[in-house]
Amino acid sequence: MGQLLVVISALSWTMLATGTIGIIGNILTVLVYVKLGFAETINISYVALAVSDLCCILSSMVAGFCYSPAMQALLTHFRLQVDLAKFTNFIGFWPQFAFSRTTAFLTAWISLERCLCVLFPTRVRLIITRKVTKIVITAIFFIGCCPAVLAYVEIETGWSFDPNTNTTVLLMFYSSGSDRNIFNGIATMLYSVVYSLLSWIMVTTCTIFLIIRLRQSAKWRSANASAVSGADRNFPNIQRKVNMRENRITKTVVMIACVFIACSLPKSVQSLVVLIWRHEYSAYGSLRSLVVLNAGFAMLLGEINSSTNIIFYIITGAKFRSALKQMFFHKS
Repeated sequence: MGQLLVVISALSWTMLATGTIGIIGNILTVLVYVKLGFAETINISYVALAVSDLCCILSSMVAGFCYSPAMQALLTHFRLQVDLAKFTNFIGFWPQFAFSRTTAFLTAWISLERCLCVLFPTRVRLIITRKVTKIVITAIFFIGCCPAVLAYVEIETGWSFDPNTNTTVLLMFYSSGSDRNIFNGIATMLYSVVYSLLSWIMVTTCTIFLIIRLRQSAKWRSANASAVSGADRNFPNIQRKVNMRENRITKTVVMIACVFIACSLPKSVQSLVVLIWRHEYSAYGSLRSLVVLNAGFAMLLGEINSSTNIIFYIITGAKFRSALKQMFFHKS
């Protein structure tokens, strides 16, 4: 148990450090795309993804802080006792669940948007307008966060005094008297199975389809570009610019999707295990220490996923790099 506490403490500090970097990166992402404007709907989606990632990081940092030595020092100073597993579950894990699934669906939406741009290049602006994008993003946030609200239904808190330790105990429980209720079960089912599978299938399918279609499109344009007469001398340059832009989009989407798939796998497995063996492997069961440890590693990977997108934007986006440089090296 002593070694486990050391690992959890080190993990919590790592999450706080990683989260700080992620917060800076996502704030910069929002500022840059606001500066670039929202003439392209993909910029709206990128901003929404950055906001969701920012909330995901903040909730992960809250959960990490609860298991840090600083939290233990605060509890000791104010002579308080609290079940950290239950306490962190409600103020850290459930919000992180909500925003991580929101991030997953936003990633799927960005991939789908790119697919439509390839399938219907001349009509996509009529299909995906700014109004449609705003409605879809609002719906994704609503769907992603709603189940987390169910987890808080019928929860109650109370205070008790422990004369043996001369401390005040914070109690958290459901009004039914059990560790869970039906609403908690619904939220767990949605986040652990339904949302997890849907996001994985959507992200993987859209990304693979996007790569295949872009490669086919690039080959078709390359084959037909040689047949164009020399009357339009600017055509080859335009063609190269289009191909370069499509390659940048492909790289951005593929990198975001691959990092998401790799980083979300442990959390998805953790959620399924909790659902299957929820009486033993849960925050209320006999294996709660192992649950907390594994959840900490899964949340750290989630933080990494939410913190790396700005790197991809810098690598593939010339306008993003230019706007970012202007923010720091602006000359009047």
